[in-house]
Amino acid sequence: VFNEMKGAMGSQSARFGRALGAQLFPTSTYHHNSGGDPVNIPDLTHEQLKGFHALHYHPSNARFFTYGDLPLEDTLLKSEELALSRFEQIDVSSLEVKDEVRLTAPNRVEVTVPAEAVVPDANKQSVVSVAYLMVNQIKDPLAELDNFALTVASDLLLSGPQAYFHESLLESGLGSGFAPGTGYSGSRRETSFAVGLKGVADADVDEVEKRIADTLAKIGVEGFPRERVEAVMHQVELSAARTTTSFGLGVAFGAMGTWVHGGDGLRSLRTPMLAAKLNAALDADPTFWQQLVKRRFLDNPHRVTVVGKADKEYDNKLDELEKHHVAAISAALDEDAKATIVKDAVALLASQDRKQDTSVLPTLIVAEAVPREIKRWGSQQGSTANGTPLQLDEQPTNGITYASVLMDVSTLPDRLVPYLDLFSDFITELGTAKRDYKDLAQFEKLTTGGIGAGISTAETLDGTGAPQVYLTLSATALDRNVPTMFDLMSEVVTSAKWAGEPARLGLLLSRRAASAGASLGPQGLSYAKGYANAAILATSDLDYRTGGFPHVAMLQRLAREKEAAVLEVQVALSEIAAHVLSAPKVMRCRIACQPGASSEVARKELDSFLGSLPTSSPASGDAATIASTLAAFTPKTSKAFIAVPLQTNYCAASYTTVPYTHEDSASLFLLGQAMSASFLHREIREKGGAYGGGASSSPVDGVFGFSSYRDPNTTATIDTFRRAVEWAATDGNLTPALLEEAHLKAFKMIDAPLAPQSRGSSLFSSGLTDDARQTFRNQLLDCTADKMRLAAEKYLIGKTPACAIVGGPAAVEAVRAAGWECLDAEGNPYKAKEA
Repeated sequence: VFNEMKGAMGSQSARFGRALGAQLFPTSTYHHNSGGDPVNIPDLTHEQLKGFHALHYHPSNARFFTYGDLPLEDTLLKSEELALSRFEQIDVSSLEVKDEVRLTAPNRVEVTVPAEAVVPDANKQSVVSVAYLMVNQIKDPLAELDNFALTVASDLLLSGPQAYFHESLLESGLGSGFAPGTGYSGSRRETSFAVGLKGVADADVDEVEKRIADTLAKIGVEGFPRERVEAVMHQVELSAARTTTSFGLGVAFGAMGTWVHGGDGLRSLRTPMLAAKLNAALDADPTFWQQLVKRRFLDNPHRVTVVGKADKEYDNKLDELEKHHVAAISAALDEDAKATIVKDAVALLASQDRKQDTSVLPTLIVAEAVPREIKRWGSQQGSTANGTPLQLDEQPTNGITYASVLMDVSTLPDRLVPYLDLFSDFITELGTAKRDYKDLAQFEKLTTGGIGAGISTAETLDGTGAPQVYLTLSATALDRNVPTMFDLMSEVVTSAKWAGEPARLGLLLSRRAASAGASLGPQGLSYAKGYANAAILATSDLDYRTGGFPHVAMLQRLAREKEAAVLEVQVALSEIAAHVLSAPKVMRCRIACQPGASSEVARKELDSFLGSLPTSSPASGDAATIASTLAAFTPKTSKAFIAVPLQTNYCAASYTTVPYTHEDSASLFLLGQAMSASFLHREIREKGGAYGGGASSSPVDGVFGFSSYRDPNTTATIDTFRRAVEWAATDGNLTPALLEEAHLKAFKMIDAPLAPQSRGSSLFSSGLTDDARQTFRNQLLDCTADKMRLAAEKYLIGKTPACAIVGGPAAVEAVRAAGWECLDAEGNPYKAKEA
């Protein structure tokens, strides 16, 4: 947990967000870090931990929530029999969360935060946010309606280019993006709202505060236009209609802000009622919004302004503080105390190595719980009016239609690869010939569930033939809006304004650069895996070029070069659009909707959309295309350490194995589950101190990978991966009991519920036919412990993995001495003076 919280608090976003919460709640329990601040964790004693657990984690302090079709009475009886009957009720009244003592005047504080790993402008690294404590959800008589109305107001203030703070803050150029913690929070006993900017010059901090105040004052006079409110309410309707597999959890977590404090436990089920109530209030009172803003913002004295000043040495200072802290604790120990620590450490190691009797735990039995037959979704294969392959998934989608169109990207000039991610993200962000970007965003929100795009790759299931690289265009809408949805898709695809909005494009690039720079720490494991996989797999190398360290470096350059960068990107995006967005590039389409009239309308409108596409695309004179680059890819070895300001590390090691249809693919898939639950959990987490780690096989990609998460170790963990392979290949270590556990973990993933709109999606995107899925399932169920051992021996023993570690600069000297290549956060050779 110590290393977990080092990782959790190891970014500017986390540190600033925590400081903001502490200042907003100066006296209540929310003032404190619920996970424990790493600075304070070493002071925690065993007796304190036990005492806290005994009081706070007692059933007397619990709330019980059930969701599903199991009889409630039986569930309650089992709860009583197996758990509650073993406890006596205790007094937990002292744990009631007290109301925050409200400020009588605004407060302003300055805090120190870590510097981002990479920034385009070293003179703009401050963060400023203004936060308001708002609705007491338990005692405020206006809580129910105000809370919902403030959720809507937050969307109007922040979401999309037409939002008020987007114009007054983001478009001002004063910062690179919204500050951490921006938005409305209703998860606590008392709600809050915060807004601000990051990437701000010190001289501009006051101007940011002024713009926030001026924007709210303007709304306090004018309110919100009803048509903008209607767009948000349309999204509320869509959200209520959308079927998800986590509905029960959503209801549970949605109730926590009130229920645990004695308030409404069914709040999250009342959204449609609250929407109707808000509409009635707006009809009855044309000044509703002005009064709300005045009451909750303008006349609210509980307002705090937090200014974060970036310090490049922040993590180094924490490390030094920790060393001094531990040294002080050590100096205070007498010989008896030291002997006790050694004794306890030896006992702990013995406990970690002791074989545990898992038979005392309840468990499912694979033979009883896992059916051999796959679930078949009845996807219908046909074609559109112009002969394009069409997959139709008629499912109970609750009045929502989902559409997807795949467009071939493989013949695109390879030099345009770095811009592909920008192309897919910006496709609806720059406006069209018919509407500017603000009007487009507003209309999209009013009529659809969103139009989006993404770049994907798909390996062939048998490992033969070239992988597919495609752009996915997707859209959703309520059935009544399907014609409008396809019209809007056509408008975007045929007339997106790739050139003509230089200021808007410059802002988007600036925000992307800031977001990428801030992601290096929190998403360290993703970057480490991406780097390792890119060394051994052609499609992963493509993904790395569009989203790895080279992409981060390119974004920083573009943000620095401003006008020249905008011109460069305009030219690249326009060229991609001309090449990709045409009828000949359409590979296949999919519609997921309700059967009957919904299906008929969707197919008709899809035909119209396809008919609107350009009938040709310009030929490329480039010899090097994405397809040719993928074909020429050669795997290479990798031992790279990427230095990022962090207190913990993220380690990854990847092996190439076999494709999905290979007879050993299922054995490797189960091997990853078995190694994770046994050897790796013990060695990486329990002994090594990492927050998480494990092994996994990606059958579709043909890659077997190891990883660790928020890890205090570097090359020692890579060595643990090697020892895990040796352990798995040793006869007798992989037992039938471990196979049973691996089966349960595997089928928990494979048989996880699918929302109606997702049934058939793997067939569409990856070609996973029912026959292929059934064969893989049979191989899983027929796998033995010895087959797992043989897979480890055949594909992992004696093989050299591609390795990558994302970690703190303090480790550079040691890993370099061990023969690792050391890079900085932009993928350049690391220079010692930077430490």
